[in-house]
Amino acid sequence: MLNRFTSRSKGIRSSSLRFCSQKILRSVRQGVVAGREEHLSSGIKYYCFQGVPYAVPPIGELRFKSPEPLERFDQPLLDCTHLRGPCHQREATTSKTVGSEDCLHLNIYVPAKCAAEPMPVMVWIHGGGFIADTGNKYLPLSLLHEGVIVVTLNYRLGAWGFLCLPEAEIWGNVGLKDQRLALQWINENIKSFNGDPNNVTLFGESAGATSIHMHTFASHAGKLFHKVIMQSGTANMEWVFQRQPSVKVRRLCELLGCSSTDPKEMFEFLQSPEKVTPEAVLSKTLSLLLPDERRRGPPFPLRPVLEDTNSPDAFISMPVLKQMRRHDTCAIPTIIGYNSAEGLTLLKHSVKQIEKVDQDLERFVPRNIPLSIDHPEISALAQQIRKFFFGGQRITKEHLPGLCNLITDYHFLVDIYFATKMHPIYRPGAPLYVYRFDYTGGRDFYKRLFNFEHLSGACHADELHYLFQTPNDDLSTFAEDDAQITKRLSEMWANFARYGEPTPQNSNIANELGFMWTSVKKSTGQKECKNLDYFIIDRKCSMRQEPDRDRMEFWEEIYRKFPPLDYSLLNAKR
Repeated sequence: MLNRFTSRSKGIRSSSLRFCSQKILRSVRQGVVAGREEHLSSGIKYYCFQGVPYAVPPIGELRFKSPEPLERFDQPLLDCTHLRGPCHQREATTSKTVGSEDCLHLNIYVPAKCAAEPMPVMVWIHGGGFIADTGNKYLPLSLLHEGVIVVTLNYRLGAWGFLCLPEAEIWGNVGLKDQRLALQWINENIKSFNGDPNNVTLFGESAGATSIHMHTFASHAGKLFHKVIMQSGTANMEWVFQRQPSVKVRRLCELLGCSSTDPKEMFEFLQSPEKVTPEAVLSKTLSLLLPDERRRGPPFPLRPVLEDTNSPDAFISMPVLKQMRRHDTCAIPTIIGYNSAEGLTLLKHSVKQIEKVDQDLERFVPRNIPLSIDHPEISALAQQIRKFFFGGQRITKEHLPGLCNLITDYHFLVDIYFATKMHPIYRPGAPLYVYRFDYTGGRDFYKRLFNFEHLSGACHADELHYLFQTPNDDLSTFAEDDAQITKRLSEMWANFARYGEPTPQNSNIANELGFMWTSVKKSTGQKECKNLDYFIIDRKCSMRQEPDRDRMEFWEEIYRKFPPLDYSLLNAKR
């Protein structure tokens, strides 16, 4: 949910810009791209093509509009030997405005080996709460060892990607539509890199994973991609959909100096690069947070929306829970998982105001419970939360493990859990593999950054520092346990991309583990799926049934009494 690889990736641009005498050329539909040759620490060669444009630059009249396909490059030989800028955002450590509106590029990493068959393709969609991060920061060195092609991409963020004003034909979700267009580009061109367009796996984390979940509802599922891996995110989560989008676009115009409420005039104002500068937009973005969003967190004001029925190219217009209950969707093999202490990423904020949190546990009563905020049952539910997570006591810094579990459940786990329970019922033809990532080691980043190393569990996003690397990383120098978890993750993810299962029978990883990661059993009829099998990713891996079952039973009991509303509908109304 935060900006990734901040301190470890400072050398990424200088490393990527070094001159290579031997350029690698590939012809694509739009022209010819020139990449460069690199070497893994093992000496194995790979090719990288960075900063490849997949759309017409979304500037001028295309600002806030759906992306348009790029028909031809503007030069006969396009230099793709270096990274291009990210989409506009605040740099995590300095808060400086970085990036460009001309940011719709992708990066292609290709093992150089001569493969007899086209290689599986893995497309990474980054997280960052729809306001931050970039595909540029994710270098898939360990995945390349496994013989798969990896593509990372940029999509528009914040106001540029998720502002919504249907009356002026700003339909919203253009950041998601950027992703869709990138998939179309990959489908058309990946053969030129010896990739298999009929074997494409989407994988992503946090906001990237929620995006992928929405892709599975779309008509291009099973056509532009064929398998998915969702790390720490599903589309039914509390923070995914934008709250009061019409209020926010008007508020942004007001903050930037537009007093008009006429949609046409607002649109003309927003498209003015002189009046609406990147710095101005980013300086006002957090001011769009509603009071209740500030109270509950996380601070993501501009996010996806359910699009107006008049939208000519809607990405998602049907409510999420209705989508998840459809039986007529494409059967996409799926991995869904979470980190055991996701809440560590938001715990520091709660610790700073722990007395307020103690006095307002109602903030952790899920908003999708169909009660008004002043209903007496809300206070009663808050007391149940206090009793279950804190033994009925006041919350102090002695209760950080319980507070971390509560934040984990509220912002991540409960909705991920319900998504995994629904999948076998409504997608019985789509194999589902579920995991919990427990590993903590020498490459943990956020847990150390937030000074929570004394607490157990894996922080949100910390698995990324094992799955991906930076240009300065040498895999051969990793600590033994870190190298092992990197190898296991990469091998299982690549196996899933290649075969549709992470630990095929008689595979190296299955033989090493001594067992197979089994898929969730298919549901019979409409009966609830109980005791789902989870793969525990740690120094010693294992299969367990619903490792956080006690906490999930607590929330299930509440939802039995108060059947949940759909956040995607709820957020649009309130």
